[in-house]
Amino acid sequence: KRPVRAPNLLSVPCGSRVDYYDNAGFSTSPSAVLAKLVSRSELTPDSAKLILAMVGLPARGKSFIAHKLCAFLSWTGHPTQIFNAGQVRRTSSDDDVGRSLSEAAFFDTSDSSAKQRRDQIAMHTLDELLRWFEAGGSIAVFDATNSNRERRAAVLERAARASEASGQQVNVVFIESICDDESVLSANMLAKVRASPDFRQLDEAVALDDLAQRIKHYEAAYETVDDDEGAYIKLFNLSSKVMANKVFGRMSKSVLPYLLSVHVGERPVYLSALVPGKLEPQQGSHASLCASKLAEWAARRRDASTLRVLASTQPGVIAAAERLTIDGGVSVSHQSNLNPVERSASSAGEEQLVGMGFHERFEGGESFADLVRRLEPCILDIEASMAPVLVLAHALPCRALRAYFLGINVEQCMSAATSIAAKALANETAAVVELRPKTGGGWHETVHYLDDA
Repeated sequence: KRPVRAPNLLSVPCGSRVDYYDNAGFSTSPSAVLAKLVSRSELTPDSAKLILAMVGLPARGKSFIAHKLCAFLSWTGHPTQIFNAGQVRRTSSDDDVGRSLSEAAFFDTSDSSAKQRRDQIAMHTLDELLRWFEAGGSIAVFDATNSNRERRAAVLERAARASEASGQQVNVVFIESICDDESVLSANMLAKVRASPDFRQLDEAVALDDLAQRIKHYEAAYETVDDDEGAYIKLFNLSSKVMANKVFGRMSKSVLPYLLSVHVGERPVYLSALVPGKLEPQQGSHASLCASKLAEWAARRRDASTLRVLASTQPGVIAAAERLTIDGGVSVSHQSNLNPVERSASSAGEEQLVGMGFHERFEGGESFADLVRRLEPCILDIEASMAPVLVLAHALPCRALRAYFLGINVEQCMSAATSIAAKALANETAAVVELRPKTGGGWHETVHYLDDA
């Protein structure tokens, strides 16, 4: 037989040749590509209203995630509120047979009357959420189990009806927390029985057994979110693995990276502010003395060997960071987004901060909203860190970061300092503000005066 010869591509007329690398974006089915692009274009724009609906079995960290998201989104300037079905359930009366709405038997999925009551409570909570949208709310976290397709379909249906009635798009993104790591689950269960009002009157061992029974009831009918249910983000074992579906726009640029950053590890965050105007590190200057005291303080910390420093690129901060590197051997990362707020010389007075709105700009400079936008990567960096973090900057960036950790409006945190910690970041006191995470979310604040180091 004669050998079959491969076609000579060089003999193909130039106009009809297709080179893969020259035409990497070419598709033999343009109509199919256009259909996909139309679908994506409907998802990319940010909706007027957004529901982040939690999904997951009990003790999977849903409320922890909900509170973290609420704090982050509120800090970025989006009015955000949590609507927790469990809180509504606890304020409701006992069911028709006198059974407590907190005991494990109430969550038996084979009990039709109990299921009907749970659905009523969940939909009542969702209706409160939608009324809050009507009053001007922007983003709401629906904190409930939403553990089956039927419940999630009801959420989507109510959101669609609200969109039609108001003329404003109400989108839903499901955020499912999945936990199959026994050590993580055990820690979550222990934290839940110690913090939840459902178990306040029970012995810890009895509470853990009741919670385990509740989980078994939910597991019997649990259905994970599928692609055909719409947009979702799935977190596995509190961020060890993440999956996303139909997530674009604001969700992909801000919420998804944030969820990739958060974890339940305990480590402190330290804020140390140099005073505006004290930028040059001359020997004997205020900035130089602060740098020396800060280096001494850091060297005495038990976590000094693992301390990470995020520092601005201003001269005084660079000098202070160098002292930390020389004296303590810590790791320093300089970031220009920690630099002071840009403003003209005529608007440099601190008295102008009082009463300024979030989007109000300094003359010839930035607004608090601009500052928060550039500090957002710093928050992601701090949240993702497993090691202690020291932020070394000037007053306004430090005060804006403190607002995030304490859940305070940025404009409120920038006004006249009243608390000890606020004063430590706003005046010439040489101090470090320590923020340490609380169980279940939130941060505890302590002030360390460097004169006492």
